[in-house]
Amino acid sequence: MTMPHEASPEPDTSLENGVGGAGGRMVTPAELPQAGRTQSNDSLVLVLDADSPAGLACVQSLGFAGAIVHASMRDKHALTAQSRWCRHIVPQPEYEPIDGALDWLLNLDACHDFVLIIPTTEGSLRWLRRLPEAHPLRLKAQIPADAALDIALDKARTTDLGKSLGLPVPPSLRIQQNDTLRTAFGFPSVLKPVRSKVVVGGVLKSLSVEVVKTPEQRQGVLASWLPYTEVQEQRWVQGHGIGVEMLFDHGRMIWAFMHERLHEYPLTGGASTLRRSVEADPRLLAWSHQLLLALQWHGVAMVEWRCSADGDAYLMEINPRLWGSLPLTIASGLNVPQHLMSMAQGQRFVGHFGYTVGITARNPRGDLRWFFENWRADRSNPMLLTRSPVVAAAGWLRVFTGREVWDGWHWRDWRVFVRDGWYLASYAPRKLASRLRDRIMEIKLRRHHAVVQRALRHRQAPIRSVYFVCYGNICRSPFAERAASVRWPGIDVRSGGFHAKTGRSSPTHLVEAAKSMGVDLEHWTSRRISSEEVDQADLIVLMDVHNWNLFASHFPKAQAKTTLLGLFEPRCSMEIADPYSLDPQRTRLILAEVLQALDALSAQYLALR
Repeated sequence: MTMPHEASPEPDTSLENGVGGAGGRMVTPAELPQAGRTQSNDSLVLVLDADSPAGLACVQSLGFAGAIVHASMRDKHALTAQSRWCRHIVPQPEYEPIDGALDWLLNLDACHDFVLIIPTTEGSLRWLRRLPEAHPLRLKAQIPADAALDIALDKARTTDLGKSLGLPVPPSLRIQQNDTLRTAFGFPSVLKPVRSKVVVGGVLKSLSVEVVKTPEQRQGVLASWLPYTEVQEQRWVQGHGIGVEMLFDHGRMIWAFMHERLHEYPLTGGASTLRRSVEADPRLLAWSHQLLLALQWHGVAMVEWRCSADGDAYLMEINPRLWGSLPLTIASGLNVPQHLMSMAQGQRFVGHFGYTVGITARNPRGDLRWFFENWRADRSNPMLLTRSPVVAAAGWLRVFTGREVWDGWHWRDWRVFVRDGWYLASYAPRKLASRLRDRIMEIKLRRHHAVVQRALRHRQAPIRSVYFVCYGNICRSPFAERAASVRWPGIDVRSGGFHAKTGRSSPTHLVEAAKSMGVDLEHWTSRRISSEEVDQADLIVLMDVHNWNLFASHFPKAQAKTTLLGLFEPRCSMEIADPYSLDPQRTRLILAEVLQALDALSAQYLALR
């Protein structure tokens, strides 16, 4: 079934004034796939963050249409690098500092004079937002004005706009640094960072939505996020996600598309790994159009809705960039990257744009991870978006019906699907082998821990010194040292690491998380593990298996007094994960595990002193 699309209420999809002015050539929907087929500089395109799923879709779509695609990426092993249409790979700088990234982007454009620049993630979108609205480079990106973009990137302001327009939104509360920590909605409730991207210690970090079930969990999330961003709390809405994607040209809608999420990873709600194009719901279409029209939107956007079992729908957020499910939109008949190219070339649109209903698109890697998590999930838990494992397994055969596409898989771009196919074929054996190795190592370490415990219980003298070790000595082991020094008066507590460079400070997000838990790491400097301190320690405590293997290779004679911290507390993981690259909330959870394990160690053995 093909859905013709008109804006709500009855939009005129013709464009009187294209980007290039009234002189631009009119393009009908049938002409659009060929609109970019030129061999001049008019076909030069730069795709930022091309190693993202949307980036790969853009490279394939525009390359197939004849564009010369320059793909900037940080991951040189990404699938996009395998694409035959990836004509030039450009190493992309980090997102921060923005000024340095912008200098790189301006110099690159000065060399090539791209006709279109596509930011496929919020990270690269932030670069372009820094430029004046009339800047020539920003105009190439087909993004909205500052006022509209700032509202879309702020979940609380998006909610406020929805309320002012009479759109259905979940009951919401904006929480600032010094606000009360009491919930207004009971549990479970949903905590959202007002901004999904925050700069922590000069590095751009992503914060994900959290569904909290207890006051303690809620307080922990707020303590982790509030130093960096305000937080929006909403009542939890049980249901499934609906996305309404739209293309606007300076406040006028060109087309709209609608899809539903069939699989989300993680199961509590997240990125879609399987989606399906659906017939447009007139309510959601009208509301989404009303929202973006109020912003005088320009370019692409996805308005996200949550639909409950009783048919109610609630506004979640506006995604002001290309979406991860872009391959579905393209497969259903709306070739977004080529439409952006037409806009950049100053062409005008006439006629109606339809799409095919009932097409599904699967992200093979993501959906494989979803499949195994769904297989093990508790299907009685209403907070998990689960499906029958049998139905889910059978669903993989749908690709043979011609009604399903797999992200990035195209016979004309065979290197991509060969690489991805090999990953899928080897995933289960690799996962099984990895679990087997991990299980064998866990049994070995637990047995060794039992031996260490017996030795501790039968010590003639009390423990006088404890030595904590992690790889870099800037996260876990210094936190353990400082926390234990306060908790264990009279015991010599030290720490060290394997990293060759000493004198390094702890990352900012860890310093902030530790401070919220009463541990000061502001002036910490790292130390390298030394044989003298290893010999002097009564007990050596490591954080993970990698630490264990390194320690065993350097200090085999000290293993008899060495074990893992997590093994002292059954409620903790055996391995205490490294929080170096994690977001503030997960960092705080890891540090809480360290404190639990320290208390368990103290209660069991340090009372002997």
